[in-house]
Amino acid sequence: MPKSVTFDRDKVIENVMELFWKKGYNGTSMQDLVDATGLNRSSFYNSFGDKFSLFEETLKTYQKQQNEMLQESFTQAKTPKQAIISLFKGISDDIRSGNQKGCMFTSCTAELGGENKQIHDFLVDNKDKVVNSFATLIRQGQQMGEINERKDAETLALYLFSSLQGLRLTSMIEPNLEAVTEEILSIL
Repeated sequence: MPKSVTFDRDKVIENVMELFWKKGYNGTSMQDLVDATGLNRSSFYNSFGDKFSLFEETLKTYQKQQNEMLQESFTQAKTPKQAIISLFKGISDDIRSGNQKGCMFTSCTAELGGENKQIHDFLVDNKDKVVNSFATLIRQGQQMGEINERKDAETLALYLFSSLQGLRLTSMIEPNLEAVTEEILSIL
């Protein structure tokens, strides 16, 4: 009779996500994963398959958390422009308070985005979803007259996505990005 799982899977995923976020996929050893999960190798493989499968699961967890953050910023705002500003200001506040440690997706893109098709496709799909969310807000803001209607919504949305990724990457080495955030938002 197989042994039942006796660990908190969500907590293990969180711990491993932090590890991959800090060390990257290639920098994380099997011993690191065994230590982070508290499982022996046999239990690890039985529970998660392999390192890559666990990495994918952490990316999906991170994506879910990021989507929740985006949606919270978007739904709490009174206008589309305010939603975008709220998101950028929230990230800027996190950076200033020291809570920001970059973006797991940005780090993953730099490390694996070009060498692993499965990860590349996942990252492109994530980018498309975020850009589409921004584009929807931009079009709504343009219809309301609060966002420059001469700007192409899709191009502006990709600009915001790129800027967001750049802010989160730069925050790893420079915490004072308020003026840069203001400059990014001035394009609206």
